[in-house]
Parts: sequence; C-alpha cells; structure tokens
Amino acid sequence: MISKEDHTGQFMRGLPFFKGLPDADLDVFMQAAHIRDYHKHQHIYMQGDSADNFFVVLSGWIKLCRQTVEGEEAVAQVLGRGDIFGEGAAVFGGSTYLFSVEAAESARVIEIPGSVLKERAKTNYDILARVMNSLSRKMQGFYLENEHMALMSAPQRAGCLLLQLSSNMIGKGGTFSFPYDKSLAAARLGMKPETFSRALLQLKSAGVTSKGPEIHVENFQRLAAYCCGNCSAEKGECKGAALKNLGESPCADKKVQCGRF
Repeated sequence: MISKEDHTGQFMRGLPFFKGLPDADLDVFMQAAHIRDYHKHQHIYMQGDSADNFFVVLSGWIKLCRQTVEGEEAVAQVLGRGDIFGEGAAVFGGSTYLFSVEAAESARVIEIPGSVLKERAKTNYDILARVMNSLSRKMQGFYLENEHMALMSAPQRAGCLLLQLSSNMIGKGGTFSFPYDKSLAAARLGMKPETFSRALLQLKSAGVTSKGPEIHVENFQRLAAYCCGNCSAEKGECKGAALKNLGESPCADKKVQCGRF
C-alpha cells in the first residue's frame, strides 16, 4: 500500500498516466500497489507469463527484451524512473506479456494488480483511454527507432542516446556516468559492443569524449546539431535532452526532441 501523501504517492500522482485522475481512482491504485526491489539481472516477468500486473519504475533501470528460437536476445527498450510497463497486457483479460523484463541495474518498481486496472477502467473510461495513449506513444517510439536505424549513422544514434541520458543536466555541457552497461546500450541501439565503442570515438568531432563509463559532452547544442538533422521527431514523440536556445541548429524547432524516445 502506498500513501498518496508520502514521497512515492506524490511521485505517482505527478506521472502523466495518473495525473488528474479522480481521488477515488488514485486511492484504489495506491492501496493495491506494492513496492518491489530487484537486483541486477533479476527477472520481473518472462515472455509468455500471465499478465497479472502492471508496473511503474521508481528507481533504477529496466530492460525489455524478447528471445529468439535460437536463444538470442533482442532488446526492445531500456526504461528508467517514471516509465510504465505491462499496462497494455494487464488491461486485456487472458493476455500474456509480450516481452521478458529484468532489472538492468538494481531497481525498485511499483507493482499494481492488472485486475484493479481493469475494474477501474470499467467505471472510468478515461483510464482505458490513458492505457491506449500510453501504447500509442510506445508504438510511435518504435516507428522513430526504425527511422533512426534507416537514416542515422551509428555515431548519430549513439549521440542521440547520450542526449537522452543527459536530459536532466543543466548547463552548456557536462560530464556524467553511463547508468547501465555499455553493452546493453549497444544492444538497445542494435549494435555490436565494438561498433558502439567506435561510434563513441567518432563523436569526438562533436565534442564528446569517453573514458570507461564516464562521458563528457562539451556542448549539448553542438551534439544535438550533429545528431538531430536526420530525425523527424515532433514534440512529444521523443524524450530527448531539454536543450535551450538551440539557435540555428537543425533541432531549433525541437528543443526537447533531440534524444532517444
């Protein structure tokens, strides 16, 4: 159970999925919620499991992936604080999860029974609309990912990811540490680890240097100008870096759209 007055409750109330819902709905969700901790590589659920719950990432990083018949893994998404997953499968009766989900690093998630989501959706159709909007945004993200694969070079896609990971930083540039393994970042971008390493080296001309897990971006605007020219993302389609005063860069009309979705 989560109290709507404590930090976690306030956090949930501020998320787009829950923001503005009637207190009656919020109270039911919070009373049914449980906080779970997962260590690195621990599975939250497996592809094909019964979709009994949906989840909110409270802290850490979560990996969504699918397994091929030959046992290879395809990474679909890496989710962080505030992201929601499992909501689509949970709201439709008799459904199963389409992805396997595990903690990419130590993570804490909020778990809410799918039965609660379905019951509240029956009395408040806005909740179902929110689920559909959430799924629609994810589909738009996958379309954008395909576009990036087709039109952007490996260094541009790597730079785009760096903009996303640094989106909460303030200032002209800055230094941050990769929050999860670089091999996972490579898999997320559909690259081999060695290709990702070369892409980071090629970003030196855009003001990016890397040493181990540490990344230094000399100028976020300069990196955005390098990465975003071949991206068609519109406002709301891409998380991106919250860049200011982009001037005449290719992303001037997309101030917060320059990173990965």
